[in-house]
Amino acid sequence: MSLLTSRGMMVDKEAPRLAAVLASPWTTLALVAVAVVQQLVGHIDCDVSWFITFAEKVVDGAVPYVDITDPNPPAAFLMLIPAVKLARALGLAVEPVVVALVFFAAFVSMALCAAIFRAGARRSREDWGLLLNAAIFLLLVTPEIVFAEREHVALLALAPMLATLDVRAEGGRVATPLRLLAGLGAGVAVCFKPFFVLAIILPAVALALRERTPRLLISAEMFAAAAVCLLYAAMTLLFFPAYAHYALPVIVDVYQPARDAWFKLALQTAAPFNIAALLALAVVSARGFAHPPAAPGFVLPAAARVCAFASLGFLLGFFIQGKGWTNHAWPGLALALMAWCFFALDPHPRARAAREGRVFKFVFVPIFFVAPALFGAAPLLANLEEHAGLRAAIAGVAPPRPRLIAMARQLDFGHPVTRQLGGTWVGRPNALWTASFAAHLLRDAPDDATRARLEAWRRRDLAGFVEDVREGRPDVIIVEDKGTREWVLKQPEAAGALDGYEKTAQAEEIEIWTRAPR
Repeated sequence: MSLLTSRGMMVDKEAPRLAAVLASPWTTLALVAVAVVQQLVGHIDCDVSWFITFAEKVVDGAVPYVDITDPNPPAAFLMLIPAVKLARALGLAVEPVVVALVFFAAFVSMALCAAIFRAGARRSREDWGLLLNAAIFLLLVTPEIVFAEREHVALLALAPMLATLDVRAEGGRVATPLRLLAGLGAGVAVCFKPFFVLAIILPAVALALRERTPRLLISAEMFAAAAVCLLYAAMTLLFFPAYAHYALPVIVDVYQPARDAWFKLALQTAAPFNIAALLALAVVSARGFAHPPAAPGFVLPAAARVCAFASLGFLLGFFIQGKGWTNHAWPGLALALMAWCFFALDPHPRARAAREGRVFKFVFVPIFFVAPALFGAAPLLANLEEHAGLRAAIAGVAPPRPRLIAMARQLDFGHPVTRQLGGTWVGRPNALWTASFAAHLLRDAPDDATRARLEAWRRRDLAGFVEDVREGRPDVIIVEDKGTREWVLKQPEAAGALDGYEKTAQAEEIEIWTRAPR
């Protein structure tokens, strides 16, 4: 027997053993343990910390979009109010309660998906184990610093709808109660951000075009999702009227127009990995790498097709938002990799050929295992601060449980450090992002009317900061850097913003200003 033949036999024997290990319940437990440990050793990111603060203030009686402001719709803080109330009832910090509730939501989402998939294509127990463990890895391990972000919760809420689309496209009959629950979850997902509707519409339209029937578009689950969105829109206008008066105009005038260049979004973010995964999947499913070709035409199982088009929907949302932020990129990549998992386990000859091909080994596998690093595994596991030394610098000069505000362009200068210090945030917005974005857009304002609107937003944000300092009397003002301080103080609306304060500490370029002794 030649060495080559012997080696091939060893590979043939090892592959089933590896699949059995990867599908094992022990692997399931290990992945869940890894996900839990990650959250225990790290901390939730600035966005989630800010919206916890927002939710706490609303629970304590603050008027949303008046006493505390943000461009995001009410779902961003409403989803955290149960965690705030539960944490207070149990005498716990809010952060671990949020994490626990997200794990519970993931369990409910996967349980619903499992119940829905029972009506779909038959798979072996090993295949189900592999798919379950891939889902746990992608939904609970890879989010890293994106954990509990709106995109994370939205994908958990959306997953049963994607499962329903898959099963119904395969000809399965999903029970009406499960279809309605799937629709309600999809509606909740869209409530976080309207862009998320693309992750529902694109796969539904793709399947409808393939079947040449609109039955997947005109269905109980779609009507349930639409009903949730319409009810949410009505309740937002009724119970949070200030959102329409403040948040929507600032989104239209400032937040949405302020975006990174297309080439940066396409090349300097996690988006290239999402694009590569989808393109590679299209190549292997459209042509295959068997010689001669294993089958003519385009081969992609319904589940892979649904995940791929949902991934494309999130990817389009990423580019529409135009910020390049990590949380915006995560759901698209997670779904692209899940699409690959469904395709690789399909019994079609082309899928079997693809599993042994170079694209699977050198595109899918590397992206799959590098995904946690793309979304912050290293800083999470090391529990790195958003800005090194900032917490210690503040603690060294501030009283216990300080009152804080930030003269900064991004919210990560004030959050989560405010909560980590047991402090109180006294600003209405989370940072001077409106003034910063407006100043950036003013450089290329196309006409006088646009310039006037941007100037008004810039002045309003800076004047509001001075008012918050005067009325909130913070113990500490976190200043992003010297350049930011000089720029803010040059503006007529904020000339006296630091009156009565002095610089008493510094963390790299960040300045810590505290009240000057009288």
